[in-house]
Amino acid sequence: MFPFIEYGPIQLYLNNGYAYVVMDVPGTGRSEGTWDPVSRGEGEAIHDMIEHVAAEPWSTGAIGMIGMSHYCWSQWNAARTRPPHLRTIVAYDGATDMYRDWMYHGGIPIQGFLSTWLFGSVLVQHEIEGIGFRVGGKQDFVYDILSHPVDDEWHRRRSPFWELPQIDIPVFSIGVWGKAALHLRGNFYGFERVRGPKKLLVTHPGSFAAAQRYYFDEDFHRTELLPWYDHHLKGTDNGVMEKPNIRFYVNGEDAYHSAPSWPPPDVRTSTFYLAGEHSGAVDSLNDGTLTETKPVADEASTSWSYPDPEWMAGVTVFDKHGVPDHVARVNTFTTAPMDKDREFTGHATLTLHASTDQTDMDVIVKVSLIPSNSGAKLPIKVSQGWLRASHRAEDPELTSDMRPFHLHNGVDPLEPGKVYELHIELLPLSFLAREGDRIRLEITNQDSLITDAPMTHFYGQKAGTDTYHHDRLRPSALHLHERPRP
Repeated sequence: MFPFIEYGPIQLYLNNGYAYVVMDVPGTGRSEGTWDPVSRGEGEAIHDMIEHVAAEPWSTGAIGMIGMSHYCWSQWNAARTRPPHLRTIVAYDGATDMYRDWMYHGGIPIQGFLSTWLFGSVLVQHEIEGIGFRVGGKQDFVYDILSHPVDDEWHRRRSPFWELPQIDIPVFSIGVWGKAALHLRGNFYGFERVRGPKKLLVTHPGSFAAAQRYYFDEDFHRTELLPWYDHHLKGTDNGVMEKPNIRFYVNGEDAYHSAPSWPPPDVRTSTFYLAGEHSGAVDSLNDGTLTETKPVADEASTSWSYPDPEWMAGVTVFDKHGVPDHVARVNTFTTAPMDKDREFTGHATLTLHASTDQTDMDVIVKVSLIPSNSGAKLPIKVSQGWLRASHRAEDPELTSDMRPFHLHNGVDPLEPGKVYELHIELLPLSFLAREGDRIRLEITNQDSLITDAPMTHFYGQKAGTDTYHHDRLRPSALHLHERPRP
């Protein structure tokens, strides 16, 4: 049952003297009321349950919360309401800003996740269990999402992000590289913005399924979660707070490192400029290059038209033998082989000078590590980002050099043919590019329905020609935090 039971190996905790209470939030399961998922009202209902449990005669009054994904959303959500008896949360793999983290990536509406989670795990599952999907108004949520395409008050009510600084209890935030497109951003921002004692761990699983398997692993709980609960709920002096503030898995090195802060204090920014010369590394629409040399040409650009008639599963195409190719019909920019080992850890962003013959354009970006022995090892996706250009306005208070924060409070259409400078937030990353490895940047406006599922987006009837400029006056560039190697 582990893929569908996201609270972990609870028997382990029962065996160690804990009691576990699971709650049907209002409008779900057998609870009355209207389902208003991850809203502050739902957080207040969980708050009331925590206080009810704390008053039970079998309870010590020291309450913690546990669970991944939606259970993690509920932890952030309840903690912002500050229940007096909530002593700690362990937030494994859970978003905090519902608009930016998954409902509207960069302003682009999500589609695939709604099919797998909302329609499947919520509506169909309730129907199977004899609870009509209209009970509690559960069917209205998808229409609510689509009715709020900008970050308005409806979204703010269900985004704990804005009240995270109210949380002053101990927080252990655990992110997973393999679920970056859904939850990772939330775990980093959650760690950053809460005010109490806190730790951050970013773990190695490389996929949705692997993240769920890892969370069901009792050894992982014995090593990481159980000691945290023992310390903060039972008062056990086990040294858990003496561990490094931040521990993270370095992709490509297959090792964990630690740091006192994020990004690590010793990082510097490395810049890779987009260029039109062929890398010879991949068959793609353009096979461009990434170079650390600034462009000198007065005019240089890459144009492409969409939808591509060869796309089969999103951007993925298939050769005559049925083998999928995920990059053949997208734009790529690839570095030369690394001349030494280089570790990139921290934040990343893409500065893209772009124009279109339309009044809007979507930009979907991936960064991958390409091992030198590419025939034996698959590319590792190490970061990604999204932006609808009409949502390009940034929040000056929350934006930093390496982390743009877009307002998403309105739509500013593009003037066809005009070049705009877009700043695309890329998800946090950590990877080691060994000598001989390459880094690849992919840019398109569509997902692969194979490699990006279930975090795929509505494509609709987009048609046009977009141009990415990379010349002396308009130097499009990928910026990565880099750590010095011993």
